[in-house]
Amino acid sequence: MSERRGIWSPLSHPLVYEAFHHLIGARRWMRRFVRDVIRPRAEDRVLDIGCGPGALLGCLPPSTTYIGFDRNPAYIERARRIHAGRGRFICDDVANFAAHELAAVDIVVAIGILHHLDDAVAATLLRTLRGTLKPGGRVVTVDPCFHEGQSPIQRLVVSNDRGLHVRPFDRYRELVSAVFDDSTTTLNQGHLPFPHSVCIVQARRRPAP
Repeated sequence: MSERRGIWSPLSHPLVYEAFHHLIGARRWMRRFVRDVIRPRAEDRVLDIGCGPGALLGCLPPSTTYIGFDRNPAYIERARRIHAGRGRFICDDVANFAAHELAAVDIVVAIGILHHLDDAVAATLLRTLRGTLKPGGRVVTVDPCFHEGQSPIQRLVVSNDRGLHVRPFDRYRELVSAVFDDSTTTLNQGHLPFPHSVCIVQARRRPAP
């Protein structure tokens, strides 16, 4: 993974990261996102790639089986402390994800991951995630994007994101559709609570005939 440093460096500390996300309304967004997009069932196994301190877990049904994956040891340590006794948290880079050989899951969530990866690494990760899904399972990705009609302030925010591989909206669709036959792409944009333009891709691993 690659990312900008400089003014973004403090976000590597979990308390700063959480405070920033609270400030921009990310927690409220997460609850709506889980309800409207992820739609987890009580018995689902959910894999959270780039889990940070584990915010997604707090929005899932208590009976959900959860695996969080992140390369930042401080994030993982805090997640384990906050969610003690619930969930499994793995600290490693996504480039090494395949080596962990996890049991198949129903849903993979990757919020803010693909725009940190170049095309080759992103494609490899998507192929690995497809193999991790149960037949009929879904992967959901969320990343900042460029798009037509984007306001100057939205473009400024996206251009200065921590990730070094922010793509045009259609490019995320191309990346995912090259691996999954069944995928849909949605643009979510606005200026409240902060200027944003994100591409949400949902893809499904088709059940065997």
